[in-house]
Amino acid sequence: MLQTCSSNIIAFPPGENNKAQGREAVRPNPVPEREDVDMDRNKFAGYLLVTDMDGTLLDSEKRISPENEAAIRRFTEQGGRFTLATGRIAASAKPYADRLPLNAPAILYNGVVIHDFKRGENVWEQTLPVSCAGVLERVKSKFPGIGIEIYPQGADIPFFLQDNLMTERHRRIEGFPERPISSPGEAPGPWSKILFAWDPELLDEYTDTIVAQTQGAEIEWVRSDDRYLEILPFGATKGHALERLMDMLDIPRENTIALGDHLNDLEMIRRAGTGIAVANAHPNLLSEAKRRGVHHNEHAIADAVAWLERRIDGEEA
Repeated sequence: MLQTCSSNIIAFPPGENNKAQGREAVRPNPVPEREDVDMDRNKFAGYLLVTDMDGTLLDSEKRISPENEAAIRRFTEQGGRFTLATGRIAASAKPYADRLPLNAPAILYNGVVIHDFKRGENVWEQTLPVSCAGVLERVKSKFPGIGIEIYPQGADIPFFLQDNLMTERHRRIEGFPERPISSPGEAPGPWSKILFAWDPELLDEYTDTIVAQTQGAEIEWVRSDDRYLEILPFGATKGHALERLMDMLDIPRENTIALGDHLNDLEMIRRAGTGIAVANAHPNLLSEAKRRGVHHNEHAIADAVAWLERRIDGEEA
């Protein structure tokens, strides 16, 4: 913490021996060296901090804690670059992005899109191949109870091909209006991603069978939540997008810190210089992360910024 000069100097009457009275004159605090001030001001310069939203930045009530917000502001005010990496689309992430001091493009759609919220445009994106329509039809035919959401490129609202309790829950959480379709062809292409929503126990049991419907299509599968399994373009993960973002910002891998909690964060955790799994993370993340953070209800971002500051100050490796 910087010290400031004090003007509260105690003056004693002339001729009085201060030491004899058991007192010493209080001297002003030294003025901080300009180099020290600049160092504090730019403490986090050259670092990139990227966080997942649900289950990491946000608490169980989908809120940003004051502690997390204050830490992020201090990080950016002292030179750091901060952004989000989420499976959400731009419209869903924007209320949070508007509240926080994002000073780098955000990773959306689980790595399909890199979006600049300040400019309101995508700076990089991928779309699904047409072959994914065959995968979708095979999954829909084999599992009639599974919920299906289709996300066309650039759309703010997904199309709901097949509804169930999990898609209804997702729609309620995200604030999506109903947009039902009876066939995939009603959703204009190209598509950014397809989301399957089902009971966690059923997804656990049938994920391998669902993925087997790929049959050569060039796509990625990612379990983004206990209830969600997604189809993404081949090579589109949060980790691949993070590497692209590091190149855009010219920030080295060793200065990149990424936080996450679920399997869609795994590649990002692997590819960051320091991958941090919050305490509530999936076991696979906890086993692969370089550092284990606190629970997402205990201000995980503030904890990460405090750890980085200790490392920069040489107090922790």
